[in-house]
Amino acid sequence: MKPRRNFPKVRATIADGPTINVTGREALTLLALAQNGSKGVSGIEFPGGPAYRLGAYVFDLRGMGVGIRTDREEHSVGTHARYVLTTPVTIEAVDHGEGRAAA
Repeated sequence: MKPRRNFPKVRATIADGPTINVTGREALTLLALAQNGSKGVSGIEFPGGPAYRLGAYVFDLRGMGVGIRTDREEHSVGTHARYVLTTPVTIEAVDHGEGRAAA
């Protein structure tokens, strides 16, 4: 049996907005967006391998009040999306499970 992946839990504050609690792949997406800043993130560059449903995770984060811009980038066989935070987000806490927490 394949071991279950342990996703982080993130508590973050959106500038001039609420504090949100995010889990699972949405949490990984928020962390990647916050770490990459103005460079943003695309599915193929996602930490841990391609994020095939990155657009869905971004959609969920937008529903929580996180401002995210979609840029289209062309390449040899078409285009892909790059997502960039448009509102400042402060990561307050990250819980990786098993007693490991970081702020």
